[in-house]
Amino acid sequence: MALGSRLVFFLCILLTCYTAEKYQQTTVPAKGPSPIARVFYSAFLNYLAFVVAGISFILIYQNVQIPGTEEVILRVLAGILALIFSGITLFAPKNKKLLTSSLKKMMISVVFLLSLAIFPANAAGTFYEFLLQVVVYGGMYFIFSIAYSGALDRMAMADIPAFIKGLPLAITTLFLFYLSFSFFNGVFFGYLF
Repeated sequence: MALGSRLVFFLCILLTCYTAEKYQQTTVPAKGPSPIARVFYSAFLNYLAFVVAGISFILIYQNVQIPGTEEVILRVLAGILALIFSGITLFAPKNKKLLTSSLKKMMISVVFLLSLAIFPANAAGTFYEFLLQVVVYGGMYFIFSIAYSGALDRMAMADIPAFIKGLPLAITTLFLFYLSFSFFNGVFFGYLF
């Protein structure tokens, strides 16, 4: 994954978790779903939309003659497919209970950004290589989002110095997650980082 794609990947995780964190539970017993449940549900729907858009993208790319400048058309195709499939996920079951309007907006933008960052960069390989990349990157997004949401929940209770609160802590935490899970790249793709 190129540096730009990693930054987009981290941005999508931050968007997912911080959008859900706005809906903290304030009563005991809780009256609504927890932020972690919201992240799990929205990240899972994002994962499904990302994978289905990726399969559609590679099938269209390999079987249809693409007119015009290929670099531009690939990004347009990735964006259109991401918008279509992320829009379809907004009609998923339990949508009214777990998704708010800001989470729905986040879902569309996250799938769009991930698709633009990942699909055109990996389109040159075979169908199965592309599918493996999409499933692994989507799975990493899903797992990292849930793990980071849990970490945010724990950090809310911790006494953290003011100079590291916010974005510096978020980037550091995500980078440590990435390092701890980077062995998956070595297992699946033969290289680290």
